[in-house]
Amino acid sequence: MHKLTFEKHQPKYIGQDMMEFLANAKFEDLSAEVVTRAKHVVMDGVAVMLAGRKTREMFGTTWDHMAPSGDVTPVGCKFRTTAAMAAFLNALHAQTHDYNDGLNNSGMMGGSYHPGRTVVSTALAVGEKVHASGKDILLAVVLGIEAAARMRNPAHKSTVADSYASAVTAAKLMGADAKQFRSACAMAAFLTPGEYTKAPGWRADATDHKAANPTSNVIKYAYLNRSGVEAAELALLGYEGNGLADNNAISTRYNTCGLGKDYQCMEMYFKPWPCCRKVHGGIDAALTLKNEYGVTAEDIEAIRVFQQTTGMYVNTPFTTATDINYGGQFSLQYNIACVFLDGNVELRHYRWPDRKAPQKYVDFGKKISVIADNGLDGHNAISPNHAIVEADLKNGKTLSVYCQYPLGAEPNGMTEEQFVAKLRTCAEDMTEAEKDALVKWILTLDEVVAL
Repeated sequence: MHKLTFEKHQPKYIGQDMMEFLANAKFEDLSAEVVTRAKHVVMDGVAVMLAGRKTREMFGTTWDHMAPSGDVTPVGCKFRTTAAMAAFLNALHAQTHDYNDGLNNSGMMGGSYHPGRTVVSTALAVGEKVHASGKDILLAVVLGIEAAARMRNPAHKSTVADSYASAVTAAKLMGADAKQFRSACAMAAFLTPGEYTKAPGWRADATDHKAANPTSNVIKYAYLNRSGVEAAELALLGYEGNGLADNNAISTRYNTCGLGKDYQCMEMYFKPWPCCRKVHGGIDAALTLKNEYGVTAEDIEAIRVFQQTTGMYVNTPFTTATDINYGGQFSLQYNIACVFLDGNVELRHYRWPDRKAPQKYVDFGKKISVIADNGLDGHNAISPNHAIVEADLKNGKTLSVYCQYPLGAEPNGMTEEQFVAKLRTCAEDMTEAEKDALVKWILTLDEVVAL
């Protein structure tokens, strides 16, 4: 007969597996594939920060006057400030255009929709402050994305996930232990700004308080970054946060969820066009009509875009009164007009001097209708971004193109050459030599001794 023995059970605190994983993770744990993806995440993050910085300079909304003096340079800026304020400005610029990366399905489950605007912004700011190595930066980016995807808010609001991600990224670079990680995350959640009158999507023609305001949307993520850095700083000084709330994502069952094996950065998508991802299927199909079938703007009588039902918030007609700087990024009609009138969708299409689209885009946009098609939802209504663009031509013919996987979404991901091209396009104030140096620095980041 076997003798039964009993051991005293020491219960784990909520999230202990996650906090211990974050504290113990090393760069050497990462596969070559994960390291390469981390470099691409950094490259994409730097690109969108540079693009946003340029746009804010053009429109006189840089926020530079708010920055206290310090020893960290925000990306694309010529002054130095604190790490927390640099993270604030980096995120402000990264969120200016809807050009940032994304996590497949994460946001709909309470995680972060776009982790790069948080983790890359924070990693570069805090990394410069602590003179981190390139390997430290890459590891912090990977772990920040783990937090962005896995540490979800039970209320299914991604805001807290972004706070966790910023705090985790900063705390890793500061050398936090498991207890300090827990406190950093708890305080970051405590400091998180709440949702304020935000409706799904954004209506370019809205004048009431129910629409998501483009200014507050951008500022929110800037404050999340700053709060995350400050929470990490407090934790490293010995301040303790409250315990984390229980939910299936950060419970003690975490080690059954692929933690340390299935890195969430491998589940990301990237954007070749500076607008909402839900527009990309339509753009890709329209480009096929133009480039492969030779359809010109003059050939077209009418266009119908069949869109996933979950993506109908980009059914945004526009007028000459629309603030195209933000509203155009969420308008299928506007972006498809840009494709046929100019051959592509570029940053310049959201930078008109008066922030209003010229009349020719408005006139062409009137030819375009968007139709909800639940047949495109399939088994997964969130991703990929299916779309059908159907064009009635003046010669009586009708052409139709179906796009299932727009460029940037697996299995049609961007190549390294396309990441580099995006960065070079966004780094428009740099010389060619400076662009070359920046690209080389990012691609060899694991060889950089200290920032």
